[in-house]
Amino acid sequence: MLSKLSFIPSSILATVAIAACAEPAPPVTEDQQALLDEIFDEVPNNLPLLDSGGFAASFHPAGSVDLSNNFFTPQGSNGRDCGTCHAPEDGWSIRPATVALMFLLTGGMDPLFVNNLDTDRPTSDMSTLAARWNATTMLRQGKFTRRVAPPAVRDYEVVAASDPFGVGTTSSLWFFRRPLPTANFRSFTVMWDGANTVGTVLRDGLIKQARSNVTGAQQGTPAADPIIFDMVDYEAAISHAQLIGFAVGRLDAAGAHGGPEAAAAQPLVNARFDLYDAWQHAGSPHRRQIWRGQELFNNVNAPSGKTCRGCHTAANNGQNVNGTLFDVGVSRPEFAKPDMAVYTFRRTSDGALLQTTDPGRGIRSGNFADLNRFKTPNLRGLAARAPYFHNGIAGTLDAVVKHYETGLGFVFTHQERADLVAFLGAL
Repeated sequence: MLSKLSFIPSSILATVAIAACAEPAPPVTEDQQALLDEIFDEVPNNLPLLDSGGFAASFHPAGSVDLSNNFFTPQGSNGRDCGTCHAPEDGWSIRPATVALMFLLTGGMDPLFVNNLDTDRPTSDMSTLAARWNATTMLRQGKFTRRVAPPAVRDYEVVAASDPFGVGTTSSLWFFRRPLPTANFRSFTVMWDGANTVGTVLRDGLIKQARSNVTGAQQGTPAADPIIFDMVDYEAAISHAQLIGFAVGRLDAAGAHGGPEAAAAQPLVNARFDLYDAWQHAGSPHRRQIWRGQELFNNVNAPSGKTCRGCHTAANNGQNVNGTLFDVGVSRPEFAKPDMAVYTFRRTSDGALLQTTDPGRGIRSGNFADLNRFKTPNLRGLAARAPYFHNGIAGTLDAVVKHYETGLGFVFTHQERADLVAFLGAL
């Protein structure tokens, strides 16, 4: 029987190798999860972790990234903690490969798979290994369930529901979302649909979110304020970004300002990305490509008259400074995969119809105009946390750029698309 180390992702193996130079790693036992926090109590700031674009890293002002605090401690009854779905090696989100690995290592008995919380159907059979595998097809895509009823006060009706799992109805919508990263917080909008936003105070929103996570996903009783505050203050201080790029080396070299430490010092301001200004005339063609991609991101796409910064206004971060939520077409039915539900909404004032796989902000606000609007996420550390968008329809950064072409009308040449992907991968 192969040991658990045989299955640990290469990012963790790289960490083990690096950390072993300073201190022997603790043994990995058969009942542990294949996550970084199950192997180490902390990791140094800027420790490189392998991802699709090179190496990413995290930074905490305390001097190291603590992996043993309340954020990584179960607060409820089912063994889950915040780190169950927000792993540092996955850019503080979680990748499908990690979910599948955790299933294989535990036979689907990891806390991630307990109690039908995120199974394809709330009544899925979980009694056998095969049943658990068949019941978690969406979870193994790195997507988690949402079941939301339309608010009592609204200017629309849900008039049709077509759910391949047979769960969603016009009075109780059932859909699946990717977890946002718990790092690089700047904008006050909390969660994809702003459900836990509290005014314009980010910390208050994070506190609300943490409380709902303990009583919801962790199935616990309300946690004491010191525990909640510890969780929130920890995640709010974490920065995560790409540190090393294949073919370009350190992203904070030769005058550039990539990496998580610079990201930690970045204030929330509406301004252009300037991380790679110094690479405009770099000797390396790969570094120049990243600079070109940065300028494509910053400037108006002439054929379409649009700009990436129209939504991603926060300098060197990518969130929206004003907390605005946008519809970038990701929930349109023409982009739906066979395992996505489609719901039809009708505005009561004029009968206008809209179909969507996920109504976004509109299911919370009750406003037809808010349907399909979602939080503008931070863009740092993208290479570590595919797939992308709230529903994971883009498996690569190239697919993200192509969506903006087909969904929003951007027009890029093949070279421009490659340049933009290189920049996004260096964030």
